[in-house]
Amino acid sequence: MSRCVVQRLRCPNCGVEQEEKVFVSVNGARIKTAAQRIIEGTWGELSCLACGQRYLADPPRLYSDLPGGIWLVRHPLERRGRFVELEAEADRIFSREFLERPPAVIREQAAAVRRRICFGRAQFVEKLLAFRHGIDDRALECLKLGLSRDLLARLFAHGPWEWMTLAINEQGLEMIAVTVADQRLIHHTIVRLQEVRRIEAQMQQYEALFPELFGPLYVNASRYVTEQVPA
Repeated sequence: MSRCVVQRLRCPNCGVEQEEKVFVSVNGARIKTAAQRIIEGTWGELSCLACGQRYLADPPRLYSDLPGGIWLVRHPLERRGRFVELEAEADRIFSREFLERPPAVIREQAAAVRRRICFGRAQFVEKLLAFRHGIDDRALECLKLGLSRDLLARLFAHGPWEWMTLAINEQGLEMIAVTVADQRLIHHTIVRLQEVRRIEAQMQQYEALFPELFGPLYVNASRYVTEQVPA
């Protein structure tokens, strides 16, 4: 279900605080426009009562659409180093609330849901983009590792990097590489949609190559690029 709380938010322009009702969880099956509005950057748009500046509240911490097959938890980007712990926590919560307590019809539906955690607004938006366009996010992360391999000579000097998907359209996937340390842009490219569809058709082979992208809840290529794969 969707849930709102009242929070004190600070205007990034003038610093004045005001109380606003914000969503901390969203049921995408009920609020059909939620995913698209989050992707477009219009969800949670506010206007400062003091200076009139428009700004965005943080996106929801949870996006859930059980009939659509997605349950997505967002954490602050700075908590990414704790992804193993947070994966286990999310798995326990989902199991308790959707696989143990509900009636059989809900448990059956929940068993097919893709459970994910992510960190920061950009990862949250990217997961929803893939969901909206019917792209398997595991294939998308495998694509990123391939891009990192192909562009290694160009990206290596910048230190650890990660890929973000900005848009998906008829031209393909608009993607950028940014530094992990400060999210600085270091590369921009368009990848044909056929490339990710090719990976989707060979998922077994890719699972053997990158097992950390198949099974854990934090499905992100940075597990490999930043050497965060558990031993």
